[in-house]
Amino acid sequence: MSRDESDVRATLTGWYTAMSAHDITAVGAALSESFLLVEHDQLLDRDQLIEMLSGETDDDLIADLSEFRVTVQRDVAWSTHRNHEVYTPAVGEPIRLEFLETVVLVRRDEHWLIDRYHATRLSPAAL
Repeated sequence: MSRDESDVRATLTGWYTAMSAHDITAVGAALSESFLLVEHDQLLDRDQLIEMLSGETDDDLIADLSEFRVTVQRDVAWSTHRNHEVYTPAVGEPIRLEFLETVVLVRRDEHWLIDRYHATRLSPAAL
């Protein structure tokens, strides 16, 4: 595995770790200024995602990323991978979710930033 591929994986897993820890500063630091999320029926820019996540401090999210397919070309990289996630809302039972995700990253000042994020939910299954 190349250093760039390793750094891309670390950026993605670190982003999910920051979300799990409700570290909104770290979540935002992993995103480019032109960030756009496409998930389900939503389009969210960087500020909208941060605002949405800021209100979910009682929820819990554990992501387990696998099956990475990372391509790097100069200062652009993309990853397609699976996300095996357990989401526990503030009120209610945990929900196991399976996603197929594609993420485009850009290199800025020697750091990879998430620029585009798309997730397709494959299966929700109650725990």
